[in-house]
Amino acid sequence: MSWLWTHLTSLTFSTKWLFWVAIFSPVAVAALHLYDRTRRQALTRRLGELPIVSQVMATMSPGRRAWKDAIAAVALLLLLLAAARPQLEGKRKVELRGLDLVVAVDVSKSMLVDDVGPTQRMTKKKLPTNRLERARELATAVIDELEGDRIGPVVFAGAATNFPLTEDHEVAIRFLNDLGPGDLPPGSNIAEVLRVSRCLLRPDLYDDLGCSKIGRRGHGGDPLRGESLDPKGDGKEDVLEQKVERGKAILIITDGGDPDEETVREVTNARELGIAVFFVGVGTEQGGIVYEIDPFNSNRRTTQPKKLPDGSTVVSKREDSGMRTLAEAAGDPKRFLLATERDEVDPMPIVEALRAVNRGLATKKVKEMKDVFEPFLFAGLMLLVIEAAIGTRRRRKYPEAQ
Repeated sequence: MSWLWTHLTSLTFSTKWLFWVAIFSPVAVAALHLYDRTRRQALTRRLGELPIVSQVMATMSPGRRAWKDAIAAVALLLLLLAAARPQLEGKRKVELRGLDLVVAVDVSKSMLVDDVGPTQRMTKKKLPTNRLERARELATAVIDELEGDRIGPVVFAGAATNFPLTEDHEVAIRFLNDLGPGDLPPGSNIAEVLRVSRCLLRPDLYDDLGCSKIGRRGHGGDPLRGESLDPKGDGKEDVLEQKVERGKAILIITDGGDPDEETVREVTNARELGIAVFFVGVGTEQGGIVYEIDPFNSNRRTTQPKKLPDGSTVVSKREDSGMRTLAEAAGDPKRFLLATERDEVDPMPIVEALRAVNRGLATKKVKEMKDVFEPFLFAGLMLLVIEAAIGTRRRRKYPEAQ
């Protein structure tokens, strides 16, 4: 009985209004029964002398009629409860395969060079036609294709800033689109973004390999809320049992990378930790003029061209050789890819390369609501059958003798 009571008290109903209709339906049936009884009594009095009427109606059974209406009321209650979709909370074991991926977008001033063609999104939203908007659009398209992966968005220039690993792809995309050249120091420090990305992916090494240089790591890479990496668990949260460690990768979208000693060392460190590093080049080999930005404009619009000390205009070109060298240091020259320059962005070459990275496997018990309308429906239909089998008259051998 205690088991049954526990399950009944934990029932929830998907259609709330229908549940309340079900609760008040017996009251409506009872009101109709009283109305019918009163109306029958009034009609009986109009037929004539009561002794004669009582002999004619001796086989009538008000008690049976009351029982029929009571059974019908309960049947209606059960049928409406079934229609309201009663549910019990249960758990289901699912397999999770995924990748922990840092998506880093270069937001230095050179990314504002307009040597690329517009896309439909740029035209529709009246966005500037430059490398940065192409990089953001490409990053968004890649993230949208990686369902089930955790994303750590990073933007960088002379320094790097990040958001913790998250399964909420919309938050990651918003972070990449909200910060720009005016929000970070000038320059393009690939070594720094590699260090920050590595520390996001390997929080267990916070005190090693320079992670302490970037400040406290927050909770990036920790188990998500409601998850635990402890197979035993504490009984209060879902248990995430990791069978195969999640794959880890870094995707850097930039217009160039300097293969200096520090940067190559950071790439090598990531490789030794099992982190796959990919570079995606944006822009053109012909390049374009780099402009200064207005620090007092909320949209960070470009102003006059940037000048060198000798007065010449700064021109930025896509540096393929440097990024190719870094990709080779990462273990595979094919991990340097080029973004389209004129047509619509195509994320699939990058997505296919990322899908080749080993993905982890974990099992997790997730909560789910299970419909349990069948007992209510069956009981309601059986009661209707019983109600139909009960007659409204009782058997009397000599009813006229009453």
